[in-house]
Amino acid sequence: MTSPSQSVALPGTASARGPAFPPPLPKGTPVHPGGDDAATAAYRRQQQVAGIYSSWRAAHSRDIPPDVLKANAGAFAVSDAALTLPPALDAVKQDAEDAVAQVNDLLKSSKVDDSDVAGQIAAQRFWDRAQRTLDAAQGVPKLVAAAQNLVAHATDAQIPVLNEELGDYLGARNAPSGWVPRALAERIPGMADATETRILRQRHLAVIAQNHAGLQHAFAKDVAAPPLMDPAAQTGEAYSDYSG
Repeated sequence: MTSPSQSVALPGTASARGPAFPPPLPKGTPVHPGGDDAATAAYRRQQQVAGIYSSWRAAHSRDIPPDVLKANAGAFAVSDAALTLPPALDAVKQDAEDAVAQVNDLLKSSKVDDSDVAGQIAAQRFWDRAQRTLDAAQGVPKLVAAAQNLVAHATDAQIPVLNEELGDYLGARNAPSGWVPRALAERIPGMADATETRILRQRHLAVIAQNHAGLQHAFAKDVAAPPLMDPAAQTGEAYSDYSG
């Protein structure tokens, strides 16, 4: 007969089965998620990995001791699935960098040719006239209106001059200049599309990077995967910093 001080493990109980441990990490790289661009592919990959992670967490026994769970926190970060996330993020970063480079290349091509003496003289004469017009405009609204008029009526040869000088001039007079690149973009062949692509890809990167950080935090802390934002909700439309 068992004394009251003795404990007997009942069949089927945790103590009778022995200590429980976390399930093994899922093996294998998920199938390619598809997607027409890097951001879409990365988002779908993040969804795949979040699903695998959630299933892995759901497979944990309730009988795993807390200290074992704590010691195992972060284990999923080195799983085959989780290791596919950094390359997906890198591809989106590369797309954003390429879009910035394209805009910069177009801007560089819209510069006054240093080797063309006659062109430099004409550019300086144009800017001298333009600056006198701007100097005569009193108050920010009138100054911005005058600058916008210069951009709208400048010749193709004068656009590079405004590209080099106008933003700095407005800044020196504490007037908004964020609209200048957008206004000039409408006058530089290919710039409007390149600027929209740059904005869109940078916003895609911000979304994917935030998703990535949220997933990495969940893996490290062994908490539920966060809601993931869809980069498809972003647009390439520039924000306006001046309405006048």
